[in-house]
Amino acid sequence: MMNGSHAATGLLVGVAATGVEAALTGAPAGPIAFAVGGFVTAGAALLPDIDHDESTVTRSAGLVTRTLAEVLQWVARRAFAATRTPHDPDGDGEHRGLIHTPAFAVLLGVLVAVGSAVSEWIGLAVVWLMLTAALRSLRWSLPNSLRTALRLHWRTGPASYALGAIAALVSLGAQDALGPRLGVLVALGMVVHSIGDGLTNSGIPFAWPFRLRCDRGCSRPGCRGQRWRRLGVLPARLRFSTGSPIERGIELTSLLAAGGLVLLHFA
Repeated sequence: MMNGSHAATGLLVGVAATGVEAALTGAPAGPIAFAVGGFVTAGAALLPDIDHDESTVTRSAGLVTRTLAEVLQWVARRAFAATRTPHDPDGDGEHRGLIHTPAFAVLLGVLVAVGSAVSEWIGLAVVWLMLTAALRSLRWSLPNSLRTALRLHWRTGPASYALGAIAALVSLGAQDALGPRLGVLVALGMVVHSIGDGLTNSGIPFAWPFRLRCDRGCSRPGCRGQRWRRLGVLPARLRFSTGSPIERGIELTSLLAAGGLVLLHFA
């Protein structure tokens, strides 16, 4: 899927998750909780594509995200080399590899949750990164006139707005909207991305680190199966190409549904 579809579906899931959290805990969810939930999950839904040098999330915060991309791409290559079997796909395992797996999403979510519990500044840094990526992607869903008026088309626009949001959170003393829940939102957004890519013809290695039965009709004794085989979430005939009209429909529907859920909550 394209970055706009990933961000839009992440936004919808983040808003829905915030509403569910409020219903389960009985604690009222205000605008800040919905904004954090929606935009952090939207940004996290772009995060797996940090394994590609030209992705929106890799370019979103300049040197910070480019450096993070290099580190995570190295980790992805090492993980692929260390765990691939003889019948796994060829390549270096960088793009749509480790960073796209649900297992990595859960691991990173745990690390973010622990870091946010240890220091609120770690949580604020995560929010800034995710919000910058989300705004960089979602700005293209706005009318041209509004995007221009808000200067969101400027290279530094999304990062500046994200920094302003962080300053507002601190000044309002609203850091309680962050904390360990950020780890859940990050993991949730990354899984949403993986499912989105699983709807397309390309698929992702959902099963890693577990081994699947070899798909090459291998009957050789001792075959170690495959860990990195790309899978889809729908039968092949129901998947679609990246950038297709179906994907654009998913993006628009997700944005409208997210707005509708927020309005319904506060109605």
